[in-house]
Amino acid sequence: MAGTGPDALGRRAASLPALAPRTADAPSAPAAPLAPARLAAVGKDLLRLQRGLTGGRELVGAPYMRDPALLEAYLLYYWPVSYAQTARALALSKAGPRRRVLDLGSGPGPVAAAFADSGAREIVLVDASPEALSLARRILENPPEGLAPSGPPHVETLAADLEGLSPDRLPPGPYDAIAFGHSLNELWKGRPDRVARRAAFVETLRPLLAPGGLVLVVEPALLATSRDAIALRDALLERGWSVVAPCPAPIPCPALAAGPSHTCHDAAPWEVPPTVAALAREAGLDRDELKAAWFALSPGRGQSAAPEGFRRVVSEPMLNKAGRVRYLLCDARGRAALSARSGDPAAKAAGFFELARYDLVRVTGAEARESGEGVVAGTIIEKVGE
Repeated sequence: MAGTGPDALGRRAASLPALAPRTADAPSAPAAPLAPARLAAVGKDLLRLQRGLTGGRELVGAPYMRDPALLEAYLLYYWPVSYAQTARALALSKAGPRRRVLDLGSGPGPVAAAFADSGAREIVLVDASPEALSLARRILENPPEGLAPSGPPHVETLAADLEGLSPDRLPPGPYDAIAFGHSLNELWKGRPDRVARRAAFVETLRPLLAPGGLVLVVEPALLATSRDAIALRDALLERGWSVVAPCPAPIPCPALAAGPSHTCHDAAPWEVPPTVAALAREAGLDRDELKAAWFALSPGRGQSAAPEGFRRVVSEPMLNKAGRVRYLLCDARGRAALSARSGDPAAKAAGFFELARYDLVRVTGAEARESGEGVVAGTIIEKVGE
């Protein structure tokens, strides 16, 4: 298995400029920076795409990938982002290789590529855009050198609108994983029953999963889309699905119940590919952190990826008026704060100030406080993997 670390991302990202729809008009060597004129043109199209997907969201649900300029902007900017988000989700899920994968709303295949680089050998792509599917096939069947020692995966494609898709139109299962990369949030957009419809759609796919199979959902970390993703997760838990990751317990999400301004999403620093960084600067976008709302579920009653007694860090560090730094931690009891005085030697010795969002930790020897727990002398913070 080649793996999906920073080196794989770098190779994938470097290979994309030569595959873009307008390459014939503005050729670029795979590992070379974009020429200034091309960078300016793609940056302009990227800003149009970004505003249409995360601003007024008028492009959500529209066939924007049939526009060569927007497809190129997606390929050079959002493709590496979605690949990295999926790779991180797979790593945190500890799900292991998935041999046969169904990617629904695949676009040009960033999610599928992350699965391929993690060991998938058969991939079925479904998208409404034939242009995006054709590009995805080219990418998956021509991996960068060193990423597919056993050869590229076998690829099937189906051009179809997900809202009208019946599972009997799909190549039959079983699938080891079914993935939705930034696609479920575009279904039944604006309808008051959109979450219920999405849950019912996912439920229809249950018979296609192999024993031990999982559904991976990756969505934008916007407030509205992340809250919808949480609501979908909760709806599927009510239907008997079990949470694999990142949630440490199969309880209704405390963030959803905390009020309309609350959400929960992943955020982490990452090695930004040069082309992505250049386009972000050109379009005035911030891409220093990798942000996504994601979850992995299994259709049966199973065990969470979180070891016994561990909690998930679900916030960045926050400094309050009293001079205490606090994180929100989540487990079967809900969300609670773990805090320490800023610069406290005991907290520093325990590794408190090095905690990051989505770390899995076990805390012993903390003192009880009104809003949670406080780090004191003798507190031990143990991270998964340490």
